[in-house]
Amino acid sequence: MGYTLRGGPTGARGNGDGDGTREGGRQAIRLQRTPLREQIRDILREWLVVGEIPPGEDLNEREIGDRLGSSRTPVREALLLLAVEGLVSVRPNEGYYVARLTRDEGEDLYGLLGLIERRALLRAGIPSPEVLERLAGLDRERKAATDAADRLELDRAWHAELLPRGAIGAVYADEIERLENRAARYERAFLEDEADQAGALAEHEAVRDALARGELEEASRILERHWLRGATYAVRWPRDEESAGREADAADRRSLSREAAAAG
Repeated sequence: MGYTLRGGPTGARGNGDGDGTREGGRQAIRLQRTPLREQIRDILREWLVVGEIPPGEDLNEREIGDRLGSSRTPVREALLLLAVEGLVSVRPNEGYYVARLTRDEGEDLYGLLGLIERRALLRAGIPSPEVLERLAGLDRERKAATDAADRLELDRAWHAELLPRGAIGAVYADEIERLENRAARYERAFLEDEADQAGALAEHEAVRDALARGELEEASRILERHWLRGATYAVRWPRDEESAGREADAADRRSLSREAAAAG
């Protein structure tokens, strides 16, 4: 399959307090024992999000295990977790494959993210001037970035900075992260387009400006519109994918028909 790993797990949403605590003037490191299936899930999710494995491609458990130095069991468990997230689908008696992209799913995901982030921002309240400056800095980095994966990472960081877990609560944070992980593949349609980038960054600026004026309700409305506008661009690519998927499904049916006729 030729899969390559870039970066860490997508979608990490912090609590706004940094990554560690200080003990005796030194930065304390918090170690975590993450089950192997979850580590493999995070790696596979990253591959799916950045397009290392295209929609519709079969996922060979043994090949993935060999690539990651793992047995098939945790790979199978990781694929099941990704199926629950909607990133992977399964063919009965055949195995897992990368879920195809559809226009309807893309529109639904972006619509839900708009609704939830609007409510989350109302709950979080007006951020500090320091947070607003960090948001502006992330947008400057994104404007200078030329790689779609880098733009996606910076966009995720912007939304996580605006809506940190500590301010919006675990329920909102977990649901946003789940939806973002599933929607990230659709962002490929507009993250490479400069005109679309300019529009998205202008909306980020409008959110920041409204918050700087203390207009929380207005900022939340702009944030929701930002997601809805993004949906109109993000679903352009799935139209081609849907067409390719229908052709592939038709080819599979023809192949099965020929096999059945030969067997008869």
